[in-house]
Amino acid sequence: MPQTKKYELEKVLELALPLAIKLGYRGCSMAVLIKETGFNRRAFYLHFNNKEDFFEALLNHYLQAHLLPLNQYFHNATSAAQGTVQYFTKYQELIQTKGCLLTKLVVEMGFNNAAIQHQARWFYDQLQLAFIGLLERAQQHKHIPASVNIEQQALKLTCLAQGFAVSNHIIQGNEDVSLLIESIFEVGA
Repeated sequence: MPQTKKYELEKVLELALPLAIKLGYRGCSMAVLIKETGFNRRAFYLHFNNKEDFFEALLNHYLQAHLLPLNQYFHNATSAAQGTVQYFTKYQELIQTKGCLLTKLVVEMGFNNAAIQHQARWFYDQLQLAFIGLLERAQQHKHIPASVNIEQQALKLTCLAQGFAVSNHIIQGNEDVSLLIESIFEVGA
């Protein structure tokens, strides 16, 4: 009689997130990850070649399940400022309470790991494209002047997102960022 799986990979990855965010790649041993997630050693090696492969999959899960869904605020917004403020408010809530796995893994693994580099670039490209779409709609509806360079503003907003994650990683702060975000849109006022 065939054995049934005693785990779902997505649940294992979700259970591993808090530990990985707290301890990082170097601080998480496979023994601790296996103990905390209930993912047995045999099943681990059926899915992954090593701990590095596991963390690459974990980052992909984090991006898909936690960071990319925040882009909904761009699509549902009635104005560019509103969408951006809502995005950054939820983004800050996520990284202040849990930290940012993307930042942690880029810092720890990004120099030597091409997959982590690729995932980080891909995510920030997606974020910048979402900002561009939001700002283009704002220009079409004349919420911001046609003279505003939307690619430049989108790049600034993407850099702001990176900066918030890095600053949170370094100082674990909870500064109010809404005034800074709103000030970006004073250009269009």
